[in-house]
Amino acid sequence: MQRKFLTSLSLIVVLNLLVKPLYIFGIDAQVQNTVGQELYGTYFFLLNVSYLFNLLSDFGINNYQNRSVSQNEKAFQGHFDKLLVVKGFLSLVYAIITLLIGLFLNLSEFEFKLLLLLIFNQVLVSFIQFARSNLAGLHEFKRDSIISVLDRVILIVCCGFLLYGSWFDLPFQIAWFVYLQSAAYAITLMVAFVMLTKHIHKLRLRFDWQYAKYIMRRSAPFALFMLSAALYNRVDGVMLRELHDEGVLQVGYYAQGFRFYDAASMFAFLFASLLLPIYSKLLAKRQDVKPILGMASRLLTGIGLLGAIFVLFEGEWLLALFFDEVSTDSILAFQALMLAFVGMCWFYIYGTLLTANADLKLLNIIALTGLGVNIVINVLLIPRFGAFGAALATMVTQLFCGLYQMVVVVKKFRFGWNWKMIRQFVLLAVVYLSLLYGLNLLPIPANWQALIAFCLAPIWLVVSGFLDIAALRDALKSG
Repeated sequence: MQRKFLTSLSLIVVLNLLVKPLYIFGIDAQVQNTVGQELYGTYFFLLNVSYLFNLLSDFGINNYQNRSVSQNEKAFQGHFDKLLVVKGFLSLVYAIITLLIGLFLNLSEFEFKLLLLLIFNQVLVSFIQFARSNLAGLHEFKRDSIISVLDRVILIVCCGFLLYGSWFDLPFQIAWFVYLQSAAYAITLMVAFVMLTKHIHKLRLRFDWQYAKYIMRRSAPFALFMLSAALYNRVDGVMLRELHDEGVLQVGYYAQGFRFYDAASMFAFLFASLLLPIYSKLLAKRQDVKPILGMASRLLTGIGLLGAIFVLFEGEWLLALFFDEVSTDSILAFQALMLAFVGMCWFYIYGTLLTANADLKLLNIIALTGLGVNIVINVLLIPRFGAFGAALATMVTQLFCGLYQMVVVVKKFRFGWNWKMIRQFVLLAVVYLSLLYGLNLLPIPANWQALIAFCLAPIWLVVSGFLDIAALRDALKSG
């Protein structure tokens, strides 16, 4: 099982590292530079509004189906076509609620139209995630890997022509960006469903209200957990515009650092998308999950710690590399968000195990507590600190929820605390922090300083013994 995890992880990571950074920094960042901070801030605000209740279109069905199919492949044939219809109904509910929120926010005509398009995109994304949950549940990890990057490949090609070519006399419009997203998601969705056709023997689409109620009762705990987590991840961008005097501009600054945080979160999500079906199968067979949990903890948390420390020293240089306008607010927000990523790593490692074990009551208590903490901190800090205040709220919430989930897993599964690993975490962080502090004192050009700091991270990961290459090799050779 460790071999399957590592080989599948290698493929999906390689594909995503090739494609998504190019999209995020070559396309999305360039869109922000082209249209300006305030207009992109408006887009980012509306994107967050569309995210807030996006989980209603899923209602926990994706995680429920992933877990069910992983444990019993017959669940795919028994539920797939019925769940498609239920998701269609839930998507309509999501769209209506989000549009009502848009009316409450008193949006302009342009903003409301943009929100409508973003809602449509979120529905497409939800169906793509549903298709991927089935592919992952069926352990079709290679096909899932392709779908995970296909929409971004399409956007890189299409947006690249508009942003970097001289094809039109008109300046690039933010609406074009949203239209192209719609096209990319639609194509990706069609390809994903084609990949599933070999597993579909008969497809009968009809709405069964009794089945819908049954599924929503079963998946409601998943839905509440994911909705709470989504809210405390995305409400910052909405509250920032509403609570700060320069709301739209501050949202633009926040979006600069959030782009890196979101990219890192996508990387962490790759672990979770593989871990959920693997955890589920191991638990169903009553096999030990501790080895795979330990391996994931070392890989993901180690990378998260070093990434946060790197940004602490090189955050200003990194933002200036991609954006024309960088402020103190955006730098501080970026640094706080990358510290929040460490908590996000714990969320995906330990929260995914609790999800696979169907411990939804515990997860919902953690998520709802985190949401309350996040909202209170945002209300207190945003009026005074703007983007930095919103980032601090995310940092506190993610670290609190991630640590809470870790403690619950250790106690519930009776693992005991791995003090050797904890000492390695501390050593990893302290030595890298010291190396970068010393490097920062040397008279070295900023570009070389950042390059050396970046290269030191993987070297130290291996030299410290934190990342055991021999153990990884043995796991890949084993069945």
